[in-house]
Amino acid sequence: MKTIGLALSALGTSMLLVSCGGPQDPKFEMNQAEMGPNLKGPRQGVYLRASFDDDPSHFIGRFISNELSNDEIDENRGVQTQCSSFVTYKEVGSTGNFDEYYNSSTEVTANLGIEPTSAVEGGPEGSGNFGHESGTSLRVKYQLKKKLVAHVEDPVGFQACCDSAPGNCTNRFVGEFWYGDGEIYEKTGRATGGDASANIPGKGSGGLEVADGWAWRRGTNFTDMYFAFRVVDRVSMDDCGWVNQLPKSDSGQYFVGVSPPSPTEDIARTAAMRHARTQVVQFLGETIVSATSNTSSVVEGYVNSTNVVNTVAEGIANFVKDDRYCAAETQETPKGTMYVSRVLAFFPQDKAQEAKEATVDAVEKELEADGKLTPEVKTELEKARRGQ
Repeated sequence: MKTIGLALSALGTSMLLVSCGGPQDPKFEMNQAEMGPNLKGPRQGVYLRASFDDDPSHFIGRFISNELSNDEIDENRGVQTQCSSFVTYKEVGSTGNFDEYYNSSTEVTANLGIEPTSAVEGGPEGSGNFGHESGTSLRVKYQLKKKLVAHVEDPVGFQACCDSAPGNCTNRFVGEFWYGDGEIYEKTGRATGGDASANIPGKGSGGLEVADGWAWRRGTNFTDMYFAFRVVDRVSMDDCGWVNQLPKSDSGQYFVGVSPPSPTEDIARTAAMRHARTQVVQFLGETIVSATSNTSSVVEGYVNSTNVVNTVAEGIANFVKDDRYCAAETQETPKGTMYVSRVLAFFPQDKAQEAKEATVDAVEKELEADGKLTPEVKTELEKARRGQ
C-alpha cells in the first residue's frame, strides 16, 4: 500500500484582497461575479483525511469514541474491537464533480500544514452553519470516482456482540472512504471590493480563486486517492428504521429515495438518489401550489409535469446529499439478480429559496411555451418565488 502525506506549505504572507486607497475610497457592494461560485456545505459525518492512500480498508469498522467532538474526529483515532469483524465493506461506483467545504479535525489540519487562518469557521456573510454539522472546514474541489462502503451481513450478531460487553462498541464507526481526484484550497483572505473580480480564475489571478466571497490559493492536489472518510451511526447499520420514521433536523429536511429493481447495486444507488431529488422537487412544488391558490388549478399540473420535475431535479443535484444507504435488497428474476437500494438524503434549508426559484422558473418556462402564462398566473408565481 502506498501512502502519500499531503503536507501543504504554509503561506509566508497572506494576500489581502482589499482596496488600497485612503479612507475616502468608496465601499463596494459585492455582486455575484465578485463573490465567485457558491460552495456547498460539508456533508454530515464526512471528514478530510490526514494522509491519502489507495487502500484504507483496514480502517472500516473501527469505532469512534462518543466523547470526541467533530473537530477531534480522525480515522486514526478509531478503535478496532472484536465486533469490528462483523463490519465488512463493498466497493461501489460513485461519480460527480464537487466544490465543497470539508470537515477536518484540528490535528488533521495541522498535519496538512494549513495555518489556522486558512480553515473556514464561518462564511463571508456570517453563515457559519454551512451544513447540518459544525466543525472546522476546508475547501476541496474534487471528482468522486468510487467509495468503500461498510456492510454488516449479520446485524443481529453485530448487535449481540455490542451488547455482550460495555466497551465493545460505541455509537458510531468509520463506515466509508471516498476515492477520486481533486485539489485542496487555503483561504488567503476576504475577497472584498473592486479587486475581487480580478482574482476570478481565468483573469490573471496568479493561482488565486474567489469562491463564496473568500480568496483561495490552491494548496495541493491528489490523484486516484482515498481522500475522505465518513463516520456512520451504528444503529443505521443495524436496521433501516429511518425508512418509516425520518430523522429531524433544524437545518433541513430528510427524504427517502427508493430505486426500481436494477442490474447492479451502483445503478440502484444512483436511481435511489434520483428518486430522492424528485421528492424534493415535489415538496417544493407543493409550497408553490399553496402560494398560488387563485391559479393553483393551472399551476399544479405543470409543477408535477415530467419536464419540470426532471429539469429541477437535475439542477438541484448538488443540494441534495446522500446521508446513508440501506443494504441493497436482491431479487432473483428471469433477467438475473436485481438490486433495490434505499437512501436517506438531506436537503439543507439554506438552499430552499434557491431551489424554489429554480422550480418557479421551470414552471414559467413550460407555461409560456404552452401559451398559458397569463398575467394573473405570472403575478401569483412571482409571489411564490418571493415566499409571500
